Parts: sequence; structure tokens; C-alpha cells
Amino acid sequence: MKLKYFMCFLFFFLASLSQFGCSKFDNKTIRVGSNVWPGYETLYLARHLGELPDNIKLIELLSATDVMEAFRLKRLEVAALTMDEAMTLVAEGIDLRVFLVMDVSNGGDQLIVRPDINELSELNGKTIGYEQTALGALMLHEVLFAGGLDIKDVTLIHLQINQQLDAFSKGYIDALITFEPVATQSKQLGGKVIFDSSHIPNTIVDVLVARKETLEKHKNLIQTLVNGQSKALDTIETSKVESLKVMAQRMEISQEQLDEAMQGIHYPDLQENQTLLRKNGKLFATVERLNTILYEANLIAQPVEAHKLFDDSFVSQ
Repeated sequence: MKLKYFMCFLFFFLASLSQFGCSKFDNKTIRVGSNVWPGYETLYLARHLGELPDNIKLIELLSATDVMEAFRLKRLEVAALTMDEAMTLVAEGIDLRVFLVMDVSNGGDQLIVRPDINELSELNGKTIGYEQTALGALMLHEVLFAGGLDIKDVTLIHLQINQQLDAFSKGYIDALITFEPVATQSKQLGGKVIFDSSHIPNTIVDVLVARKETLEKHKNLIQTLVNGQSKALDTIETSKVESLKVMAQRMEISQEQLDEAMQGIHYPDLQENQTLLRKNGKLFATVERLNTILYEANLIAQPVEAHKLFDDSFVSQ
């Protein structure tokens, strides 16, 4: 029996090493964590193109919750998060910086409902599944506000992204706040969209973040990562069909589904990143709006100072 427990412990220990590396991780390597989302898939395209060296490790986790926790525990040097998730970590006391805007959701984050629900007001008395992250809370806040509903009018179930499709398919929930590829998969099961991030423009922004000390210590690798993202965007422009093929295969969805999903996502290039990240740039207003929403939802104890959040040095070279 002791041998059995020891073997189980050894299995999980080795599995954790393969995912995150040992505690004395190579200080010439950075680990970049993300969950599955078309807005982050360009990093994997950059790797496919040979733009990312072996010492930039891309680590795919099951959910944004997992990415945030791994970043908290310093098992990741770089994390792909939404702006509101990044702000939540800052409010916890983590000295991080946003150094690249990956995408702006313009329809990619969605509320999927059952066929008999046609209006947001009809969610009254219904069960909504969502991930209990800042992003999930933000979308929930906007859905309820737009529908004239209060949080007491609905039943909420916390579901990480990898749990959502199963819950929807089995009828455990009436509505689901989600994103691609689960959004498309839910619609294939009869779900329909009655609210998405196009209703709240420039609010859901996906970014790459790192601790200030990481940006200083791994300046060259961070720059290589940013340049790789830029090269991937250029390749999508010049070789879209081949790019979609590579990304869709890795995400295990069809090229047509990925192409449709990407219609709801805007990918800023380096020039636009300069405008977004510079002092008093376009994202400052977004942060101020998110400060209000996150504070009122008790997701942050105090507002985040926007002028300390951004580092535009890697997009200005």
C-alpha cells in the first residue's frame, strides 16, 4: 500500500515538473502561460514559424484561473490575461507590468443561452454558468446591467472554461458566459448568442504581463517574444489560409470556425500598441472604467494606478 501511495506521489511530482520545471528553473528561460483562446494562439503560430527560441516556453493551462494562480506562485514569468485579471493581481500587491496588448475582444466573449431564451430580461430566475475570474465577473456585471437584472435574480454556478461545455450539454445551466472555442461548440449544441463583447467596446483587452523584475532580468527574451507576436500577425496577413490551418489544428477546431471566431477579435500591431500603452494612451480610460466595475464588485480592495501599469518600451523599438 505504501508503494502504491509513493508511486502516485511520484507520478504527480513528475507531472508538475514537466509542466512548470523544477524550483531552480533555468534563469535563461522564461515560461509564458495562457489558456486556450484565439487571441493567444498567435504565440503558438510564432513558435511554429521558428520565431521563438527553445528558452521561451509556451505553457497552456486549462483556465485563466490556473494561469493566474501559476503566476502568483512564480511558476510563470509571463502570463496572458485580460486587463481586468491583470488589475486584480496588481491589487493583490504583485508588481507587474502590461508590456503587450495581444487583442481586443469585439464579440469574442459571449453569453450563450438555450433556444427558448430570447431577451436578457428572460434570464430572471435562470441559472448562469461563468468562470469566477475578473473577466467572468465583468461580463456578468454587463449582462445583468443590460438586462435590467440584479445578481439576486439569477442563480450562478462557477465553471472553469474546461468544465463549461459539459455543463451546458447536460442541461445543468440555462446560460453560459464563455469564449472561443467553447462558444462555437456550445452553439453547435443549439445555444445562441444574445450578448457579446461588441456591446461593451474596448473593455475586454487581452495582454501579456510580467513582474517588473522579470522585464529587467529577461529584457532580450521579452523583446524576442514581442517580435515573434508581430511576425505572427504579419504572417496571418500574408498567408492567412496556411496560418488558420496551423492554429485551428492545434486548437482542435475547424479552420472555418477559427476564422469566424477571429472576426470578433482585433489584434493590434506594434504601432497600435505604442498608442495603447503610452502614458495617457487609449487604455488608460479602459483601466479607469474597470477600476469602477471591479471595485463595486468587490474584486479589488482599491483602484489600480493606471500610470504604473504599463511598459511601452518593448513595442517602441
